[in-house]
Amino acid sequence: MQRAPVDAHPGHDAPIAEHRDLFERLHGRPLWLAGVAVAIGAGVLVLVASAAGWPAVARAFGHVHPDWIWVCVLGQIVAIAGYVAAFRSVEALGRDGRLPLRTVATIVVAGFGSHAIGGGFAIDRRALVRLGHDEAEATIRVVGLGALEYGVLAPVACVCAVVLLIEGSDAQPALLWPWAIAVPTGLAVGLWLAAPPSWTGQPEAGRLRAMWSLVMQGVGILRVLAADPLRNADAWLGMAVYWLADIATLYGALRLFGIELGVPETVLAYAAGYAATRRTLPLGGAGATEVLMALALAWVGLSLAQAVPVVFAYRLANVALPLLPAARAQRRVFRLER
Repeated sequence: MQRAPVDAHPGHDAPIAEHRDLFERLHGRPLWLAGVAVAIGAGVLVLVASAAGWPAVARAFGHVHPDWIWVCVLGQIVAIAGYVAAFRSVEALGRDGRLPLRTVATIVVAGFGSHAIGGGFAIDRRALVRLGHDEAEATIRVVGLGALEYGVLAPVACVCAVVLLIEGSDAQPALLWPWAIAVPTGLAVGLWLAAPPSWTGQPEAGRLRAMWSLVMQGVGILRVLAADPLRNADAWLGMAVYWLADIATLYGALRLFGIELGVPETVLAYAAGYAATRRTLPLGGAGATEVLMALALAWVGLSLAQAVPVVFAYRLANVALPLLPAARAQRRVFRLER
């Protein structure tokens, strides 16, 4: 008679279960988590302002042109609409039919909230699993969505860096050369290593090999989208609209305080400030984004004191505006069914 295996580590799964329970409880309090994110972001921005010097920061806040507020608000609305189109297209690859727009909008808005402990992509993955995708397939699609983000933004930032290197600029060469050389090289290597996505295959044996396989299949979604760009135009155009609108929000924040920055410099500051996007980082990138964006603006020619109010206005737009809608959307995501 075959004996059942004995657990050599009794209670080994208890800490994991406790962590899952804590994760669930925290996600059940999105407004509380959003408050933590806002506090972190504000605290970090205060530290940046202290480094820049409060008198200089106060002067930078003194030149307000309120007509540009509407650009920041409208930019965020259009950005979400663009991301909805891209998400819906990636979710539909290899499947019959598409998710309803309302369902996709709910997932996307929830992922843009600053309450997501694992970042917006964690909410995306959870939503896809609840809608019938297996966990491996959901991971592939979420990684593919992230690859699409960089697949659209990185080449544009690369072109902007090359333009500034040719024409000359106040932007620091240490910022321009990596975008001009390393980014296209990395993109080419990533596409070369990418594997065709398998929507029904079993993951590789071994945790690391399985994760590597899923990531490479996710990057491979870029190749699938590029193989038939007309059929997948909504993915490319949707992501392009998302980036354009979000960069317009940053530009509106610049003009709100009377700062005129060229388009290439604005794009590069944005791309460097979002080395990891707000759907990738926990709590919407609270803290990290404030520091990176302020430094990136300084690298393209602004003083650190000028950068503080710009980052404040930009983050107010893309954190505060979706705060309540994202909290409500997350509750709906947890109840999703296909």
